[in-house]
Amino acid sequence: MMIKRFKIILLFVFCAVCFAQGDAYLKITDVGSGVVRLAVPNMVPRLEGLGSAWDTTITTLSAVLREDLRFSPFIDVIDSSLYPQNGISDPSKIDPFKWSSVNAHAIVLGQFDTDGRKVSIKIGLYSVNSRAKIFKQDYQASTVQARRLVHRIADDIHKALTGEEGVAQTQIAFVSTRAGENKDIYICDYDGFSPRRITDSRSTVLSPDWSPGGDRLSYTSYKNDNPDLYVFDIYKDREVVLASHSGPNLTGSWSPDGRSICYSRIADSNSELYLLDVRTGDETRLTYTPLSIENSPSFSPTGREIVFTSDRSGTPQIYIMDVLGTHCRRVTYEGNYNDGADWSPRGDKICYTSRTDQGFQIAVINVAYGDPVYITSVGNNENPYWAPDGYHIVFTSNRTGKYQLYTMNWDGSDVRRITNSGANTAPAWSPRYRWSFD
Repeated sequence: MMIKRFKIILLFVFCAVCFAQGDAYLKITDVGSGVVRLAVPNMVPRLEGLGSAWDTTITTLSAVLREDLRFSPFIDVIDSSLYPQNGISDPSKIDPFKWSSVNAHAIVLGQFDTDGRKVSIKIGLYSVNSRAKIFKQDYQASTVQARRLVHRIADDIHKALTGEEGVAQTQIAFVSTRAGENKDIYICDYDGFSPRRITDSRSTVLSPDWSPGGDRLSYTSYKNDNPDLYVFDIYKDREVVLASHSGPNLTGSWSPDGRSICYSRIADSNSELYLLDVRTGDETRLTYTPLSIENSPSFSPTGREIVFTSDRSGTPQIYIMDVLGTHCRRVTYEGNYNDGADWSPRGDKICYTSRTDQGFQIAVINVAYGDPVYITSVGNNENPYWAPDGYHIVFTSNRTGKYQLYTMNWDGSDVRRITNSGANTAPAWSPRYRWSFD
């Protein structure tokens, strides 16, 4: 099911060639809905005879690069079985007439080398018609970081083609039972690879959320019996308690400047929203609704507003207020249960979980106007969370049995399952990283 497209859509135009530099440029416009048709042949070894194991590595890394780029809604990676040329790394060998048969607009040529400890990859992105260079870069990393190096390459190519930052270097935090009955937090790459355990609570952990810098995670843990709010510093491998008021301290959401967390806790025998200063521990109460429950906050990209759930109308619905707790307005009117809203990084939409006749489904609604658009329909689908590009959503679904994590485009297309082990819920997409390979 399609929703209104974002205003900024990319129209590829290989229209300007700088002959002095031999560089091609792409024009970005706000009209049209074109995509770049891209060919990504397997990388070529710099020297023959690296061995069958490295041949397999090259094939695998080339496939990862194709999948990273295929993830973009603005790039159409052509099926490699259709390529009229393979095994080339020299742009002068590009045959425009052959590539016109598959309507390729650009081609990625890669050269691979290794000394057994490190891998080196030379990447060139070229216009098929003119053979002009669009982008060229040399990369190097340890062999154990090769896959992440390819994610870096994909993001660089994506930026060169579209002007938009990619998300291949992002990660997803989530709650999983893969180590047993207890629920703990794990982190994986955006495509589900390289999962690692963050908490070992021997209890239940809920609702992870990333700090804007991507270095800390907030969550609720029952490790000390009471559901307290914690922050885990990923680089320092250190956990601290932020809020331990009697009763639930739930669903923390970081402000865009990283200074505050909005969360719900008990006040006057009722669940209310508070703003917590992460540095000082000072708290400001935002809601005063003694007869209803307020929870599930999410900041707008500007940090000036907060979307949240309240049952003040009689059923859980989505509301927006400013960061001072004033000027509150109701957003959802369709359905008798709407919860867990997340605000798009682009600022114009929110996604949330809605109970329908078909179970729990993901809906997207424009913040300013319009009706919700339901973008899932199979099984129960919950816990939506935007990617930092505003074009993708991660969510949890039981469509195949146990709850697993899936990603999809903002219109519900290109659904991909990214977890398999245990039951996995409550995903949160990290900010963008630029990984270091020094």
